[in-house]
Amino acid sequence: MSTRRRMSRTQLVMELTARRIETTGLHQGAALGEEEWASYPPATYAPDAPCSVAHAFERAQRLAAGRTIRAGIRRHGRVAVRPRAYHPAEFSEALRVLSDHLSDVPITPDLYSPLGMTETDYRLTVLSSWGETEGLTANAAARTIRAAAPAYR
Repeated sequence: MSTRRRMSRTQLVMELTARRIETTGLHQGAALGEEEWASYPPATYAPDAPCSVAHAFERAQRLAAGRTIRAGIRRHGRVAVRPRAYHPAEFSEALRVLSDHLSDVPITPDLYSPLGMTETDYRLTVLSSWGETEGLTANAAARTIRAAAPAYR
């Protein structure tokens, strides 16, 4: 009998974020504005180009939505695979856990409401600004992101 445990969706998103940064590298520097992105032809988009922590997190969310934890179901002697339902609240939880870990303090409304930002925008800003830390390597970023994932249940 296997003792392997399934990852929660929060853990899955953080693991995929860490893997993305490890495999493609960490992009640091000014993010391109919409005007600059519009000037790039789609053929120049590189799926393996280095990306920021916030971008890696957003890609991980999209991947986790389609490749969720799967449960085997027996049907007529065969095992069918059924994906878990999509739950946006679980992705919000992943963003909350990661941004709180990276900022070293819980993010509360008194931090983002005076700035006129939504909680999600503020948390994504925390990810972006942490990723811009001077001297941060892709491996160090991946280790820190994995450390933020809650322990297996």
